[in-house]
Amino acid sequence: MKLDDHLLLWNQASVKVMDIRHRSMESGEELLAYRLPANAFLYATRGSAQVRLDGVPYDAQRFHLFHGGKGVCLDIAAKQSFEYYMILYKASASLPSRKELMRQAELDDPFRMQYGFAPQYPVFLLDIAERMAKEWIAAGLIDKLHVKSLFYQFVYEVMRQLDQQGIEPIKPDPVTQAVLFMNQHYARPITLESLVEMLDCNPRQFLRWFKRRYETSPIDYLIQLRMTKAKELLLGTDCTLKEIAESVGYPDSYYFSRQFKKNEGVSPTAFKEKALKQEQRLKNPSFLSTSPIVARELQRYSVHVIDNRYQHEREGHLSMRRRTRTSLAVTLLFCFALLLSACSGGTTNPGTGASGTAGQQQNTEATAPASQTSSDKEAPRVIKHAMGETTVNGTPKRVVILTNEGTEALLAVGVKPIGAVQSWVGSPWYNHIKDEMQDVTVVGDELQPNIEMIASLKPDLIIGNKVRQEKIYEQLNQIAPTIFAADLAGDWQINFKLYMEAINKKDEGEKAMADFNKRVADVKAKLGSKAATKVSVVRFSASQVRIYQKQTFSGVLLDQLGIARPPAQDKDSFIEVMTKETIPSMDGDVMFYFVSEQAGKNDAAKVVEEWKNDPLFKNLNVAKANKVIQVDEAIWNSAGGYKAANLLLDELAAYFEVK
Repeated sequence: MKLDDHLLLWNQASVKVMDIRHRSMESGEELLAYRLPANAFLYATRGSAQVRLDGVPYDAQRFHLFHGGKGVCLDIAAKQSFEYYMILYKASASLPSRKELMRQAELDDPFRMQYGFAPQYPVFLLDIAERMAKEWIAAGLIDKLHVKSLFYQFVYEVMRQLDQQGIEPIKPDPVTQAVLFMNQHYARPITLESLVEMLDCNPRQFLRWFKRRYETSPIDYLIQLRMTKAKELLLGTDCTLKEIAESVGYPDSYYFSRQFKKNEGVSPTAFKEKALKQEQRLKNPSFLSTSPIVARELQRYSVHVIDNRYQHEREGHLSMRRRTRTSLAVTLLFCFALLLSACSGGTTNPGTGASGTAGQQQNTEATAPASQTSSDKEAPRVIKHAMGETTVNGTPKRVVILTNEGTEALLAVGVKPIGAVQSWVGSPWYNHIKDEMQDVTVVGDELQPNIEMIASLKPDLIIGNKVRQEKIYEQLNQIAPTIFAADLAGDWQINFKLYMEAINKKDEGEKAMADFNKRVADVKAKLGSKAATKVSVVRFSASQVRIYQKQTFSGVLLDQLGIARPPAQDKDSFIEVMTKETIPSMDGDVMFYFVSEQAGKNDAAKVVEEWKNDPLFKNLNVAKANKVIQVDEAIWNSAGGYKAANLLLDELAAYFEVK
């Protein structure tokens, strides 16, 4: 673009100064992959550094000036103590009388041009920059108007010196910017809309440019990039499927698996197994691999990557544990021996098929004449569930439960399981249930139940969840009648009803639910105007910071109580992964936050402190009002059942001083 046209557009521009920053960096300090949130001038006033704009290197000395458009990737590596001003602005041109120039401006936007040079007369620019920064801090309306007038003086001086030195600005390349961004931030939520918003360009033009360069769309490019990274992790690490999914940008591991299979033709598990077999054949063709992705021994999964209430979005671990043929044969033989033992002892066969017919027939043959006069409540019942229909005989006495929320459901009606998966937090149970769980056998965790341990308990009913344990349903169903809920949603009451039907405690369950709903109604009625308080819910972990929306465990109860939420959280969705640039979305009248921390570590605590000390966080209303409150993760998120819901209701009532 000709400089005259450049100047003409500046003359007609509508300009808004967004921010003025004065920063210092120590020798060796780096600012890496910072995306400019608006068009920006960067003016170095002391020291030296290497500055990169979208990878283009500049040797920045004192008084060097740089310009980049919104979305440009800025890197600074300080060689000496480096000081600079950054002037962020937004500008748009309106030239109805020159449509051809407007069309040219769309292609060669002068406000997004990249350049760097050493002005011949730097002191005047320094004086203007210092005055703008001083006036900006004053923050009065008259001061802001003065800043805008000073900004025009700054631009005039920059354009004048560019003209004198004959420097041609570089046209920015949105496609290169997008590719650089995706390669650096593929784990973030990225959409076509977010890319064009960041790059401040026309969506149709950007799509055409990208397809011309790469013969694919930006999102398909991103998917291929994520799949490549996922394959590297599958083959080079022992990460679980959920950890891999999260690390490449998929909070929902089930969706990640479907996407992987769509692109690679096989599931992630099959991909790794095939690679392992090929590797073993190269080393020893007769050797059968025994190396699973998840170790065969019972493990505690890292708490910092666990959320119980995210399953509404199907964000969960998949057990990527691969059994050898020998191990599977031993398990099946063990289960078959149990069945033979049960039959030979004259007891009812606990196993049923999906329809429950076999179990029903066994019950008819083994029942004594006296039992034929028992109440209908003890008669065989057909339970419809996520995996089909299963017959359950009477009231089960030996129940194994494979979800945390299910454990709380059983305890709510006085049923103590003989076996249960351990809690996400605690050794092995949450504090609020540990007294009631004395002598209950731990059978692994939700992601990796111990099938041999379950079989050894000789249960007459197993309750699990399709999201968590679908792949081992048939094995469980050979041990005892097995009932699976379809999902793990924020609304725990849905599964609660199924659990009550399965354990033949429908009346007791309805009473427990009625008691809870009455409590909710009572608290809601007493909240009055306090319900208008906007409640923000935030989770910190070592790997992510999230805000929690309405389809989460705490979100559902807040909605039932009619309590307001901040706009970014008042959505019928699950969570949003945060970046520091989106910290304002965390604001509200009060913030309840919990921390997911691995035992014996403080990585997540460090993240909390880092974010709390960020200027954007300190500027939040909740921070200024000292309304940032830490709460128990188990109660607010991971336990996810009847007892936790009552305790959460207690905490909310106490905070709002409802008696």
